[in-house]
Amino acid sequence: MKNYLIYYLLITLSIIVNSCSEGFKEEYSKYSLVLKEVTAITTPTTDTTPDYTFSSTESGTITYGGSCSSSTTSAISGNNTITLSSLSDGTYADCTIKVSITVTTNKSVTNLSDSLTITSFTVSSSDDSSSDDSSSDDSSSDTAIAAGHFHSCAILDNGSVKCWGYNNVGQLGIDNTTDMGDNSGEMAVLPVVNLGTGRTATAISLYATQSCALLDNASVKCWGNNQHGRLGLGNTEEMGDESGEMAALTGIDLGTGRTATAIAAGGNHACALLDNASVKCWGRNQNGQLGIGNTELMGNTSNEMGDDLPSIDLGTGRTATAIAAGYFHTCALLDNASVKCWGKNDEGQLGLGTTADMGNQSGEMGDNLPSIDLGTGRTATAIAGRAYGTCALLDNASVKCWGDNNVGQLGIGNTTDMGDNSDEMGDNLPSIDLGTGRTATAIASMRNHTCAILDNASVKCWGENGQGQLGIGNTELMGNTSNEMGDNLPSIDLGTGRTATAIATGYFHSCAALDNGAVKCWGDNAYGQLGIGSKDDMGNQSGEMAALTGIDL
Repeated sequence: MKNYLIYYLLITLSIIVNSCSEGFKEEYSKYSLVLKEVTAITTPTTDTTPDYTFSSTESGTITYGGSCSSSTTSAISGNNTITLSSLSDGTYADCTIKVSITVTTNKSVTNLSDSLTITSFTVSSSDDSSSDDSSSDDSSSDTAIAAGHFHSCAILDNGSVKCWGYNNVGQLGIDNTTDMGDNSGEMAVLPVVNLGTGRTATAISLYATQSCALLDNASVKCWGNNQHGRLGLGNTEEMGDESGEMAALTGIDLGTGRTATAIAAGGNHACALLDNASVKCWGRNQNGQLGIGNTELMGNTSNEMGDDLPSIDLGTGRTATAIAAGYFHTCALLDNASVKCWGKNDEGQLGLGTTADMGNQSGEMGDNLPSIDLGTGRTATAIAGRAYGTCALLDNASVKCWGDNNVGQLGIGNTTDMGDNSDEMGDNLPSIDLGTGRTATAIASMRNHTCAILDNASVKCWGENGQGQLGIGNTELMGNTSNEMGDNLPSIDLGTGRTATAIATGYFHSCAALDNGAVKCWGDNAYGQLGIGSKDDMGNQSGEMAALTGIDL
């Protein structure tokens, strides 16, 4: 009998509890707090107090997070337009809005809330785009361009960065792995890369599937593929391929008090020219491309960056003024205008007249690493690293290239490698014939083709051309046989009256920044790296270059 009474009381109590719970759920379910973005902030914007509109399913109290705030603290049910408090110039990707309500029932008092992240935007109060020349047919404006294997990036006139093309490991820096630029309408909505609150970029370098930017505070950030520690983060985790990773991305530790003045990304490594004119490299090192006298990876585990990462010994009293990287080698332009290269040398890419790697053993760097013989009395003003070769812009505005030459990428009218045997450098290495009276002001090279901006601001490219990367309306190699260079090599049609201010080369594509601020890319477009909203190659057929439009940035 006693057990029966206990069982009866338990059943009764359970019914009462369930009844109360169901009653609470019924009253509670009347409330559903959801926030949604209605009108994003135009980016870039010159307005330092921009308006933002969002919707809320309930009225409540607004709180703000990240770098943004507003005097509006109450939300209504429906659309809400708030005016953000004054913002400095920069990119804002961490701004959040939270609405909270208190639900009071006859059973309980409960707090509900929902949060919304404001779509990233850039404030540029000094932007003068409203006064742009109306005769331009392109809306993009940039200060620098770069190309990777199958992706491209530009620094816009407000210091923000946009990247498009292949994105398998987050190399576009948009927190996902979605290719951009290969479908219609994608460029118009292409987000800027989140470089950190208020941060902008001053230089950018790409290679393979990673991207690096030099920021306005002289720090360096890299994202994308992190195999071998090439991002310099002390691990091998990819960055930029998942939500929130770019906002959390930290600058590379270059050492106590050290900042960067230039960057160069290589095939599996990266380098920085520091504020004291020294050079540090990290990532893969199987051929000595890091220049530290061994083949140990650096940057893939903790305690390998910062003060633990040695500077490269460039020779007694020598410092660097510029750096460049290839697949497995690195070069530096020194303060005396000489050039030194180290790392893999199987094709003569180090320009030493041998095929012996340098920098992979002790005693090979510093004064033991010879400068490259550029010719009697010749010095360099700029350098470019290619997959298995190197190019230099000389003090007389001529260009010399060395290394592999299987498709004429050295521009000397044959397919003979140069720099891998004695007597191939110096005065024996011919300058590239750019045309009667023509000289160069800039050079770019990555794999098997090379491009130069000439003194008249036109562009010429030579070497491999299977996808139209030379921009001459066909797929013929140029520079591999006699009579293909000089006046026989046509300048690229950049558009009526258009000239180039910057040039970049990728694996099978090329890009130019034009005098009207536009960016045009041509060649291989399998992943949208040309930024034209399709996967169609450009420049491989007649008439395509004249019809090529600027990228919508």
